[in-house]
Amino acid sequence: MDASILLTKLFLPSVPPSVIHRPRLIEQLTTGLQGGKCLTLVSAPAGYGKSTLLAEWITAHQGQAAWLSLDDRDNNPLRFWKYFVAALQTVSKSLGQAALQMLELAQHFDPQLFLTALVNDVAICDHPVILILDDYHVIANADIHATLNALLAHSPPSLHLVIATRTDPPLPLSRLRVRGQMTEVRIADLRFSTAEATLFLNGLMNLALDAADVRALETRTEGWIAGLQLAALSLQDRADVHTFIQAFTGSQHLVLEYLVEEVLTRQPESLQQFLLETAILQQMCASLCNAVTESGQSDHALADLQRRNLFVIPLDGEHYWFRYHHLFAEFLKSHLKRTRADELPALHRRAAAWFQANNYPEDALHHAFAIPDYAYVSRLVIDNWRRIYHTGRLDTAVQWLESLPGDLLRQSPPLGVAYCWTLFIRGDYDRIDAYLDDITQAFDQMATAGKLPVDHPEYNIIVQQVVLLRAIVMRNRGDVAAAIAEIEQLLPTVATFRQTLGQMVVDMGYTACYSQMGYNYMAANDLDRAADFLSRVSPHARGCGNFFALAHATMEYAQISLAQGRIEQAEKICRYELSLAEQPAYADYPAFGLIQLALADVLRAKKAWEEAETLLNQGLETARRSGHEYYLAQGYLIAARLHHAQGKPAQARDDVRQAEQIAAHIRNRFLDDAIAQTRQTLERKALPTQPLLEPLSERELEVLRLICAGKSNQEIADELFLALNTVKRHANNLYGKLGVSRRAQAIIEARRLGLD
Repeated sequence: MDASILLTKLFLPSVPPSVIHRPRLIEQLTTGLQGGKCLTLVSAPAGYGKSTLLAEWITAHQGQAAWLSLDDRDNNPLRFWKYFVAALQTVSKSLGQAALQMLELAQHFDPQLFLTALVNDVAICDHPVILILDDYHVIANADIHATLNALLAHSPPSLHLVIATRTDPPLPLSRLRVRGQMTEVRIADLRFSTAEATLFLNGLMNLALDAADVRALETRTEGWIAGLQLAALSLQDRADVHTFIQAFTGSQHLVLEYLVEEVLTRQPESLQQFLLETAILQQMCASLCNAVTESGQSDHALADLQRRNLFVIPLDGEHYWFRYHHLFAEFLKSHLKRTRADELPALHRRAAAWFQANNYPEDALHHAFAIPDYAYVSRLVIDNWRRIYHTGRLDTAVQWLESLPGDLLRQSPPLGVAYCWTLFIRGDYDRIDAYLDDITQAFDQMATAGKLPVDHPEYNIIVQQVVLLRAIVMRNRGDVAAAIAEIEQLLPTVATFRQTLGQMVVDMGYTACYSQMGYNYMAANDLDRAADFLSRVSPHARGCGNFFALAHATMEYAQISLAQGRIEQAEKICRYELSLAEQPAYADYPAFGLIQLALADVLRAKKAWEEAETLLNQGLETARRSGHEYYLAQGYLIAARLHHAQGKPAQARDDVRQAEQIAAHIRNRFLDDAIAQTRQTLERKALPTQPLLEPLSERELEVLRLICAGKSNQEIADELFLALNTVKRHANNLYGKLGVSRRAQAIIEARRLGLD
């Protein structure tokens, strides 16, 4: 599963041991499911037991039920539907695979194509699938509502959607109701009856209330479960039970606020402190709570909370991770802000430190931004961005960096360099130059002031990175010779880092230098030298864990091998590097999507259509999901070549248009060149059948046709973006296959065979 998916959002909640079983509601839900209705709506304000009811119901449907706990971050359509499909795949890994391949970046997302793939995939499932969307009220995005409406309109019989929400969603509920396609569970259904209130207060909470007091509590809370639970907690060990019951009145909000205060003040002081200090956590475990509360007793506190029924909910079967009931958490945080707001920065800082130390960088940054202390945030970003970047998770790296004040990126050389590398991945080379000027100035000021002396390890790293980024800008401007010269001067210094900075930094240096030298020689149409440098990247990229650079270099190395007619070598290169993705530690790294695209192009040349199509779709989906627009565009060009070779011209033209849409706002000259070259390929006639013992490669056919058109070797090199020596080698290869020794003989033989 995608590494960016937070698995706890997909956990099926466990049923609390102290729960009032509600067979009439369970039967109502089951009748709707068995009756083939497409939707169950459970709609009521907070605290009416919606999630608990559904958790109890799905225990009878193990293996068929999926759960998605929504939060306000899910208002992005791409994120929402990614989690939607991830939830379905907890029932069956194959569910939604085709739909995932249709997901686009937000600006390219086509809901109709996505839903078609999703509905078709779920429709062939041989058993019912129940998907519960919990807390749907947090979704305010109109596009999500519209797409969900379309899904309900075309819902396959095997899918039963359950929406648990505090407010009715903007869906055509009246139409579904009239057509008998919806089961509804509302406040009137969820309220505790007098019998249920009696069982809860006296059976579970052991209060021994008389019938009049039970009725009074039920009347004042209107059967509101959260209110009854808080009232019961307030009543424990009270001598003046009857007086207390008569004391509180008002709206649910006021009752809840009053009762939370009552509950808090009646807990031991140490537990009050624990509740408030851990209220900032979206999920918690004993170790994390120990760090935030600066105590060593959190395991006992969590057990005590469960024993006291204080709204703590386990998130896994082992009872390691927990969260508070959402409503209870809201009031705890509100109380914390009112009474101890000055402690919030320290609490968030401790949480950030724990998450950072335990390898949860995204959670660490969430709390760091909440402090807010941008100096601290900056240190965490500097410590974590490279690892995120190296695995190919561009969207996360960009989100972190662009959440910082713009001036900070320009005034902090490490942050500025990090941001420039994200611009490189996105193909936005023009903006790199603007940032480099500010970075260099800030860097010089730090060195002059002694804040970063020349013998400081970070000094040398930044110097190296700035040189590499300058070379990228030079290459983008067409000054490839200057770019090569810059890195040639840098290369001898990399090995000197071994003693002072360690082997990993040396590997980082060689990975970047060899990669950029390879790209420079590609831009110079010297494919032999480009291949030489790119072939050196792998061991160093593996050594420093830079799997994105590894994937990028592999993709380009394979393209060179294809251009040189070395198809078997290209396939071997791709499969060797892609084998890393078979290891569990690397399986979810988005970087490997680039190698999937590269291998798809190789298999196109081999006419292995089925595997090529599979890898292409996987690579495109990874590029979309991870925010790699530049590589998404390259993937579309590979798709165009594949579909052209399969005799699907309309689809190939559409692929190119998709790439052009991305290129319009990226404005990358190398992407523009690739689009132009692909368009030329599409305009050529299909490859002829070759009556030769050893058929000509696609590139050799291109060279032969240009020879027949009277082009010189240099003109052929210019038109095909190849080095002159490469054209000569292709010419010699095709002469041998045609059984000729001269250009004139090759033209005659080509025309005889219909290859011109």
